[in-house]
Amino acid sequence: MAEAERDLLEKLNPRQREAVAYCDGPLLVLAGAGSGKTRVLTHKIAYLIAAGAAKPWDFLAVTFTNKAANEMKDRVRSLVGEGGGDMQVCTFHSFGLRFLFRNRSHLPSVGLREGFAIFDRGDSRSLVKEIIESFNLDPKQFEAAALLDRISTVKNDCRSPSSGQSPLLEGVYGDIFTAYNEALRRQNAVDFDDLLLLPLQLLSGDEELRSREQSRLSWILVDEYQDVNRPQYLLLRKLVGDRNKIMVVGDPDQSIYGWRGADMGMILNFEKDFPSAKVVVLDQNYRSSGNILGAANALIEGNSARRKKDLWTSRNMGEKIYTMLGKSEYEEADFLVSEIHRLHEREGYGFGDIAVLYRINAMSRVYEQKFLENRLPYRVVRGTAFYERKEVKDVLSFLRA
Repeated sequence: MAEAERDLLEKLNPRQREAVAYCDGPLLVLAGAGSGKTRVLTHKIAYLIAAGAAKPWDFLAVTFTNKAANEMKDRVRSLVGEGGGDMQVCTFHSFGLRFLFRNRSHLPSVGLREGFAIFDRGDSRSLVKEIIESFNLDPKQFEAAALLDRISTVKNDCRSPSSGQSPLLEGVYGDIFTAYNEALRRQNAVDFDDLLLLPLQLLSGDEELRSREQSRLSWILVDEYQDVNRPQYLLLRKLVGDRNKIMVVGDPDQSIYGWRGADMGMILNFEKDFPSAKVVVLDQNYRSSGNILGAANALIEGNSARRKKDLWTSRNMGEKIYTMLGKSEYEEADFLVSEIHRLHEREGYGFGDIAVLYRINAMSRVYEQKFLENRLPYRVVRGTAFYERKEVKDVLSFLRA
């Protein structure tokens, strides 16, 4: 083993080192929360480059956000320096767009021409509104945003012809779906779903193209594999082919995107898809205290659709976890207000040191109401405060009029 490879493995724990150094075939890394999965992914890329198993331009690493992709690039460059070159680290949709640009001579076979436009959700919603009007449909009954969600669900379902038409396309919905896709092509445009579906269509229908794309990639690495949906999964399978040079990192216990088509079965069935796969479990948590991990392990243990994995930490047990069971959401919010006052006034915490987590945005209303009543400063992170939402402001303005 060369010195560069040894240096990359030196500061990893034994499980992380095992995942990074294994280059003989399919690899499933079950990475618990706070176990250093990003560290493993970036060191894996650097290790493949250092070992000569991949060039910076002939592996593909896919993740779900541009922020995560850019962070991964920066970390790899800090490990390999100028050897990083032009790495293919991107989101699934970014890869799909690059694929279509790279194979632009094949665009006519999917109804496109060079210079096609990409419709964002606002563009697509406007197009659906035009279709609703052209069909003389009631816009209150056929709401554009809901129709667009239905169209996206059908597209991402990837039903085979033998499985028949989707139940979501019965009646006029099928006509709307057809009209929407035809209108996109007339305008030489694609939506975000098409950035996955059209590359998949081209790879499925052209063996020469599929072979050429497969030969471009020495390795494929996938982050957050528990969150892939069916088009993303099928696209990966077409790109991997028979070479089996694929590493996926994920955790079924952290699957939270079923509502947008993520299929946890993909990670649970990885070993069926790749019978020779090696599995490495990252179970040492570097982020949380022992009490938090104990509670998390106890809660998730009841899930039947999971791989057995108990997280542990070398950190101390930390503060005890307390629970409060309220009779109503208002009682719960009142308790939160009193607890925040206690932490601020008696223990010296700043308001910015305190976080309130909730499952869905609709739950914020009661908390915000109580915070405002008690003059507690707050900020909604990555969302719009309830009383700042357009529809709420409209209703309040109407009531004040």
